[in-house]
This record gives sequence, structure tokens and C-alpha cells, in this order.
Amino acid sequence: MHCSSFSKSLAPGYRVGWVAAGRFATAVQRLKLMTTLSAATPSQQALSEYLAQGGYDRHLRALRRSLAEQRAIALEAVAQHFPLGTRVSRPEGGYFLWAELPQEVDALALHRQALAQGISLAPGQIFSADRRFAHCVRINYGHPAHDRLQPALECVGRLATVLAAEGARTPLGERTNNSNL
Repeated sequence: MHCSSFSKSLAPGYRVGWVAAGRFATAVQRLKLMTTLSAATPSQQALSEYLAQGGYDRHLRALRRSLAEQRAIALEAVAQHFPLGTRVSRPEGGYFLWAELPQEVDALALHRQALAQGISLAPGQIFSADRRFAHCVRINYGHPAHDRLQPALECVGRLATVLAAEGARTPLGERTNNSNL
């Protein structure tokens, strides 16, 4: 069985997806009927026409180009402005970077300081049940307002550099307790 949607690539508000259910097709159809009775016909029809006219393929090509440009901007900003010792993923697709900061950086503190500046990033702790990745952040470079990406990452880099310096000066026993997740 294969399921997907157009939510991340085209139309989040439409909430239209699809399933190639194979041998489970009858069961999926029954479950669909029992849970929603019918689909949003106008949005499905609009997407169907868009797909038939080749619009989606053109959109994906432009989206891939845009994301590649934004990825390059983000990687360059991290390389220039984040503290020494930062390691960052180089994804082939998608729209996230995973940055491993120096051990002294508390990702949750960085997240809070960035939010105070109007910048959102995801602290690594939220991606682990046992609070690993306390010095890692996930950076989203997929937002269409990419002209704000570089200044935002410069700011995050400055904040992370200060946290790294402060953490290096603070004995481990006195470091911030992150138990308030």
C-alpha cells in the first residue's frame, strides 16, 4: 500500500491525498466511506485538472530549484555564522537542515532566545524520547520568504556562538537543567 498527499508540495489547505491500496483497496474504500462519506469534490477536481495540464510537474521543478537555492543560502549562513565545531547535514531533498552545535550549546535555550527574536527553529530534544540531541537544532529553509532566511540564520548563529562561549566557561555541574521540557 502506498499513501501520499499534496499537503507538503502543493496545497496544504486542500487536505487532499491518495492511496494505491492494492489488495487492500476494498477495505480502504469501506473505511473511507465509514469515516467521511465523501471527499471535498471541488478541491479534488481542481487538483485533477491541474495535474492533467502538467501544472504539478512545472510546480515541482520550480519548487526543487527554489529549495536548492534556499538550502545553499542556509548552508552558507551556518558555515559563516554558527560557532566553530558546528556540523550540519547536507540533504539531497526536503527542506530541513540538522545542525549539531558544540556540546556547550543548549538547543532549548537557543530555541527560546531565537523565538524572542521572532525566529523559529526546532530544538533537537523534541526529536528524542530520552532528550538526546540537546545540542542540535532542526532548521527549516523551506519557507517561501527566503529573503529573511540569511538574516535569521545570522542571528541564530550569533546567539549560538554566545551560548557556546558561556557554556564553555560554566562548569558542567552548573549548566542549565533542561528537565522542564
